[in-house]
Amino acid sequence: MARAAAPVVPALAAAVLLTAGCWRLGDGTASEALVTWVAYPETVEVGAPFSFEFGGPVSEDACGRLDTATLAVTDSSIELAARRTTFRAVCAPNHVSYYEARPITLETPGRYRIRTATEIDLGTLVATDSGGFSGIRTWGEGTIREAAGCWLFGPGWIGGQRVFALDGLSPELREVGTDRILHVRGRLRAFSDCGNWGSRPRIRVDTAWATDKRVGDLYP
Repeated sequence: MARAAAPVVPALAAAVLLTAGCWRLGDGTASEALVTWVAYPETVEVGAPFSFEFGGPVSEDACGRLDTATLAVTDSSIELAARRTTFRAVCAPNHVSYYEARPITLETPGRYRIRTATEIDLGTLVATDSGGFSGIRTWGEGTIREAAGCWLFGPGWIGGQRVFALDGLSPELREVGTDRILHVRGRLRAFSDCGNWGSRPRIRVDTAWATDKRVGDLYP
Protein backbone atom coordinates (compact mmCIF):
# COMPACT_ATOMS: atom_id res chain seq x y z
CA MET A 1 0.00 0.00 0.00
CA ALA A 2 1.40 3.37 -0.99
CA ARG A 3 2.14 5.63 1.97
CA ALA A 4 0.89 9.22 1.80
CA ALA A 5 3.58 11.87 1.73
CA ALA A 6 4.02 13.80 4.97
CA PRO A 7 2.86 17.44 4.78
CA VAL A 8 5.59 20.12 4.54
CA VAL A 9 5.71 22.25 7.66
CA PRO A 10 5.85 25.92 6.47
CA ALA A 11 8.15 27.06 9.30
CA LEU A 12 10.60 24.24 8.56
CA ALA A 13 10.56 24.99 4.83
CA ALA A 14 11.30 28.66 5.50
CA ALA A 15 14.18 27.72 7.79
CA VAL A 16 15.71 25.50 5.10
CA LEU A 17 15.46 28.29 2.51
CA LEU A 18 17.08 30.83 4.83
CA THR A 19 19.85 28.40 5.75
CA ALA A 20 20.58 27.86 2.06
CA GLY A 21 21.18 31.61 1.84
CA CYS A 22 18.99 32.49 -1.11
CA TRP A 23 15.60 31.54 -2.51
CA ARG A 24 15.40 32.96 -6.01
CA LEU A 25 11.99 33.54 -7.57
CA GLY A 26 11.37 33.83 -11.29
CA ASP A 27 13.88 34.94 -13.89
CA GLY A 28 15.22 37.98 -12.09
CA THR A 29 15.55 41.58 -13.24
CA ALA A 30 18.54 42.69 -15.33
CA SER A 31 19.95 46.19 -14.94
CA GLU A 32 23.16 48.14 -15.20
CA ALA A 33 25.74 47.37 -12.51
CA LEU A 34 27.81 50.25 -11.17
CA VAL A 35 31.53 50.60 -11.83
CA THR A 36 32.82 52.56 -8.85
CA TRP A 37 36.55 51.77 -8.61
CA VAL A 38 39.59 51.25 -10.87
CA ALA A 39 43.31 50.46 -10.60
CA TYR A 40 45.82 50.90 -13.43
CA PRO A 41 49.30 52.28 -14.21
CA GLU A 42 48.97 56.01 -14.85
CA THR A 43 51.60 55.73 -17.60
CA VAL A 44 52.02 52.72 -19.91
CA GLU A 45 54.11 51.91 -22.95
CA VAL A 46 52.43 51.57 -26.33
CA GLY A 47 52.26 47.96 -27.52
CA ALA A 48 53.06 46.44 -24.11
CA PRO A 49 50.29 44.55 -22.26
CA PHE A 50 49.25 45.58 -18.75
CA SER A 51 46.48 44.76 -16.27
CA PHE A 52 43.48 47.05 -15.83
CA GLU A 53 41.37 46.36 -12.73
CA PHE A 54 37.86 47.56 -11.96
CA GLY A 55 34.98 46.69 -9.66
CA GLY A 56 31.82 47.77 -7.92
CA PRO A 57 28.69 46.70 -6.04
CA VAL A 58 26.13 44.19 -7.28
CA SER A 59 23.46 43.93 -4.57
CA GLU A 60 22.91 44.40 -0.86
CA ASP A 61 22.17 40.71 -0.31
CA ALA A 62 23.05 37.31 -1.73
CA CYS A 63 20.32 37.34 -4.38
CA GLY A 64 22.16 39.53 -6.86
CA ARG A 65 24.70 38.33 -9.39
CA LEU A 66 27.04 39.87 -11.94
CA ASP A 67 26.16 38.88 -15.51
CA THR A 68 28.81 40.69 -17.57
CA ALA A 69 31.63 43.19 -17.18
CA THR A 70 33.12 44.85 -20.27
CA LEU A 71 36.11 47.02 -21.13
CA ALA A 72 36.34 48.78 -24.50
CA VAL A 73 39.15 51.01 -25.80
CA THR A 74 38.37 53.98 -28.07
CA ASP A 75 40.72 56.60 -29.58
CA SER A 76 40.57 58.71 -26.42
CA SER A 77 38.97 56.68 -23.64
CA ILE A 78 38.63 53.37 -21.85
CA GLU A 79 34.93 52.56 -21.46
CA LEU A 80 33.83 50.35 -18.54
CA ALA A 81 30.41 48.80 -18.03
CA ALA A 82 28.71 45.93 -16.20
CA ARG A 83 25.29 44.23 -16.02
CA ARG A 84 23.66 42.50 -13.07
CA THR A 85 20.58 40.42 -12.30
CA THR A 86 18.64 40.73 -9.05
CA PHE A 87 15.84 38.55 -7.73
CA ARG A 88 12.77 39.14 -5.55
CA ALA A 89 13.68 36.65 -2.89
CA VAL A 90 14.50 35.75 0.68
CA CYS A 91 18.28 36.07 0.85
CA ALA A 92 21.17 36.08 3.26
CA PRO A 93 22.15 39.71 4.07
CA ASN A 94 25.59 39.41 2.47
CA HIS A 95 26.77 42.26 0.26
CA VAL A 96 27.75 41.13 -3.24
CA SER A 97 30.49 43.03 -5.09
CA TYR A 98 32.63 42.19 -8.11
CA TYR A 99 36.25 42.63 -9.16
CA GLU A 100 37.66 42.19 -12.67
CA ALA A 101 41.24 42.27 -13.98
CA ARG A 102 41.67 42.52 -17.76
CA PRO A 103 44.93 42.40 -19.74
CA ILE A 104 44.87 45.14 -22.39
CA THR A 105 47.29 46.78 -24.81
CA LEU A 106 47.14 50.34 -26.17
CA GLU A 107 48.42 50.74 -29.72
CA THR A 108 48.35 54.54 -29.99
CA PRO A 109 50.09 57.10 -27.75
CA GLY A 110 47.84 59.63 -26.06
CA ARG A 111 45.66 60.33 -23.05
CA TYR A 112 42.78 57.93 -22.35
CA ARG A 113 39.97 59.11 -20.10
CA ILE A 114 38.44 56.38 -17.92
CA ARG A 115 34.70 56.52 -18.53
CA THR A 116 31.66 54.79 -17.02
CA ALA A 117 27.91 55.43 -16.94
CA THR A 118 28.33 57.08 -13.52
CA GLU A 119 29.72 60.56 -12.86
CA ILE A 120 32.61 59.32 -10.71
CA ASP A 121 35.99 60.77 -11.72
CA LEU A 122 38.23 57.75 -12.37
CA GLY A 123 41.21 59.55 -13.86
CA THR A 124 43.20 59.47 -17.09
CA LEU A 125 45.75 56.94 -18.36
CA VAL A 126 48.70 58.11 -20.50
CA ALA A 127 50.26 55.90 -23.21
CA THR A 128 53.76 56.80 -24.46
CA ASP A 129 56.09 55.37 -27.12
CA SER A 130 58.79 54.60 -24.55
CA GLY A 131 59.56 54.92 -20.88
CA GLY A 132 57.94 51.86 -19.34
CA PHE A 133 55.21 51.77 -16.72
CA SER A 134 54.43 53.81 -13.62
CA GLY A 135 53.17 52.31 -10.36
CA ILE A 136 49.57 51.20 -9.96
CA ARG A 137 47.19 54.04 -9.12
CA THR A 138 43.76 53.40 -7.56
CA TRP A 139 40.69 55.65 -7.87
CA GLY A 140 37.11 55.37 -6.79
CA GLU A 141 34.36 54.89 -4.26
CA GLY A 142 33.68 52.21 -1.68
CA THR A 143 32.96 51.33 1.94
CA ILE A 144 35.25 50.64 4.88
CA ARG A 145 35.31 48.40 7.93
CA GLU A 146 37.79 47.90 10.77
CA ALA A 147 39.19 44.39 11.28
CA ALA A 148 42.26 43.15 13.19
CA GLY A 149 43.91 46.56 13.20
CA CYS A 150 43.26 47.14 9.49
CA TRP A 151 40.87 49.54 7.80
CA LEU A 152 39.44 47.45 4.98
CA PHE A 153 38.13 49.00 1.76
CA GLY A 154 35.86 47.38 -0.83
CA PRO A 155 34.75 48.73 -4.23
CA GLY A 156 31.13 49.64 -3.65
CA TRP A 157 30.52 47.39 -0.63
CA ILE A 158 32.91 45.16 1.24
CA GLY A 159 31.56 41.95 -0.25
CA GLY A 160 32.83 38.59 -1.36
CA GLN A 161 35.33 39.93 -3.88
CA ARG A 162 38.55 41.96 -3.75
CA VAL A 163 39.07 43.72 -0.40
CA PHE A 164 41.99 46.08 0.28
CA ALA A 165 43.70 47.43 3.40
CA LEU A 166 43.97 51.24 3.61
CA ASP A 167 47.18 52.84 4.87
CA GLY A 168 46.99 56.52 5.83
CA LEU A 169 43.23 57.00 6.25
CA SER A 170 42.54 60.00 8.49
CA PRO A 171 40.82 59.54 11.89
CA GLU A 172 38.00 61.84 10.71
CA LEU A 173 37.17 59.58 7.77
CA ARG A 174 37.35 56.50 9.97
CA GLU A 175 34.56 58.03 12.02
CA VAL A 176 32.18 58.70 9.10
CA GLY A 177 33.30 56.05 6.64
CA THR A 178 31.35 53.13 8.07
CA ASP A 179 28.11 54.95 7.21
CA ARG A 180 29.11 57.08 4.19
CA ILE A 181 30.60 56.16 0.84
CA LEU A 182 34.25 57.25 0.65
CA HIS A 183 36.15 58.34 -2.46
CA VAL A 184 39.73 57.10 -2.11
CA ARG A 185 42.73 57.80 -4.34
CA GLY A 186 46.05 56.14 -3.68
CA ARG A 187 48.67 53.64 -4.83
CA LEU A 188 49.03 49.90 -4.38
CA ARG A 189 51.82 49.13 -1.92
CA ALA A 190 52.57 45.49 -0.95
CA PHE A 191 50.31 43.69 1.57
CA SER A 192 48.97 43.96 5.15
CA ASP A 193 48.05 41.16 7.57
CA CYS A 194 44.42 41.66 8.64
CA GLY A 195 43.66 38.75 10.95
CA ASN A 196 40.77 36.58 9.77
CA TRP A 197 40.74 38.53 6.49
CA GLY A 198 44.26 37.27 5.79
CA SER A 199 46.89 39.10 3.78
CA ARG A 200 45.28 42.03 1.97
CA PRO A 201 46.71 44.15 -0.87
CA ARG A 202 47.42 47.58 0.61
CA ILE A 203 46.44 50.98 -0.77
CA ARG A 204 48.56 53.88 0.40
CA VAL A 205 46.02 56.73 0.57
CA ASP A 206 47.02 59.98 -1.20
CA THR A 207 43.67 61.72 -0.73
CA ALA A 208 40.19 60.70 0.37
CA TRP A 209 36.88 62.30 1.23
CA ALA A 210 33.37 61.36 2.34
CA THR A 211 30.75 61.68 -0.41
CA ASP A 212 27.14 62.68 0.23
CA LYS A 213 26.02 59.08 -0.39
CA ARG A 214 25.15 56.65 2.38
CA VAL A 215 26.05 52.97 2.35
CA GLY A 216 22.48 52.06 1.32
CA ASP A 217 22.37 54.58 -1.56
CA LEU A 218 24.46 52.75 -4.15
CA TYR A 219 21.33 51.61 -5.99
CA PRO A 220 18.10 53.67 -5.91
